[in-house]
Amino acid sequence: MTTATINLANSSSSLAPVWAKNANINYVDSTGLKMRYLKIGRGEPLILIHTLRTQLDYFSKIIPELAKHYSVYALDLPGHGYSDITNQAHDKPLFVHHVTEFIKALNLNNVTLCGESVGGSISLGIASQAKVSIKRVIALNPADYVNSNGLDRSSVLGKILFTGIRIPFLGWIISNAEKRDVLQQVLEGGFENNSNLPANLVDEFSQVGNRKGYSKAFRSIFLNWKSWPEGQKEYSNIKVPVTFVYSEHDWSATSERLNNKELIKGAIVVTIKNCGHFSSLERPEEVVNAILQSEA
Repeated sequence: MTTATINLANSSSSLAPVWAKNANINYVDSTGLKMRYLKIGRGEPLILIHTLRTQLDYFSKIIPELAKHYSVYALDLPGHGYSDITNQAHDKPLFVHHVTEFIKALNLNNVTLCGESVGGSISLGIASQAKVSIKRVIALNPADYVNSNGLDRSSVLGKILFTGIRIPFLGWIISNAEKRDVLQQVLEGGFENNSNLPANLVDEFSQVGNRKGYSKAFRSIFLNWKSWPEGQKEYSNIKVPVTFVYSEHDWSATSERLNNKELIKGAIVVTIKNCGHFSSLERPEEVVNAILQSEA
């Protein structure tokens, strides 16, 4: 496995964002799939894993503060951001595998994993396999739902899209017809206060969604959604400390939150008040505090 630092002067997609001017943007080869990541800060490694349909910029509000305490690695998942898009099924095992290989490729040890939504579920999946050196897991609103992917609970529009995108032919049309305004409305379903969703972030997500093959990869996640609840069966194998951070108004049901806690011995649950599903954007200070307090 190899890492390759790209030429920032010739690749606008790889320029360090304005919120992380001192960061390095690189690519790593994860068993043949090139993954983009940002690195900033000093200290033990902290890996941030974003939500469905976003990318490493999702954590723009928490990375600057976390970089004062950790070597922060924020990555673009396969089929997201500017990482490679594969024709393989985009199921949970695919993401768990490539993030695990990402950790191996960078030779990281004693890692703190922190993911939001599907990123939280991926973090738990990695810890359950114990193939790399993990110190602890902070799962922010993990997407471990029963008969749902969460999006169908976000809004009426989200439910329509979740249902329609899985229908043969019609689903292909829907996944290829995404517009910026539609994306914004869907994302707003995960906020208590829509003003916490930065317009420039929606612009970036929308632009990236125009990459060739992106919509196909996005649809593949919905077609393989049953792999996510299936992955919960392995959570009882986790031996490292786990902190669940749930928003008061997350899409998950109370029973789903309790089930996750019961699967992992000694797991701690923290609740962020007055917050929707996208906690790292809506309540960044509380998320940072939850991460730092997990060290205690």
